[in-house]
Amino acid sequence: MIRKACFEDIPAMTSIYNEVVRSNAATFDIDPQSLESRSRWFYSHGINNPIIVVEQEGKVYGYAGLSPFGSDDGYDRSVKLCIYLHKDKRGEGLGSELMEAILVLAKENPVIHTVVSEITSSNEGSKRLHDIFGFSYCGTIKECGYKFDQYHDMDFYQLMVSNHV
Repeated sequence: MIRKACFEDIPAMTSIYNEVVRSNAATFDIDPQSLESRSRWFYSHGINNPIIVVEQEGKVYGYAGLSPFGSDDGYDRSVKLCIYLHKDKRGEGLGSELMEAILVLAKENPVIHTVVSEITSSNEGSKRLHDIFGFSYCGTIKECGYKFDQYHDMDFYQLMVSNHV
């Protein structure tokens, strides 16, 4: 079941995110995040920045969110996508379910014009998922992230979700 995230989901989302922080370069956070910092992250999401979770048998196994793309006012029609899954649930189609649901929310929101994803270049699964959902590859920034004693490239993908002016 996919549903809107709530306050009670913050520990599960934090656990999922921190496993990624510790294990791979899908995020360039180096240190695991506290419940307090992830609570601030959760509450920073406004009406144009929903967070959803995928739940099975009462347990959260992944989440997707739309965050502000930039801090300047002119970015208010652009959002940045994130999807994170529990390590034991990757490859089961939950990422596709979350992607479909979060894109429906983006397309239904008359303010959102474009969805942008920043993907570590080595994350082939995420790039395939974005290709399946019609995102366009926009370019690569070389060696912009440093984690696990190596530099990582970042690929940018974009999906136009409206023609609103």
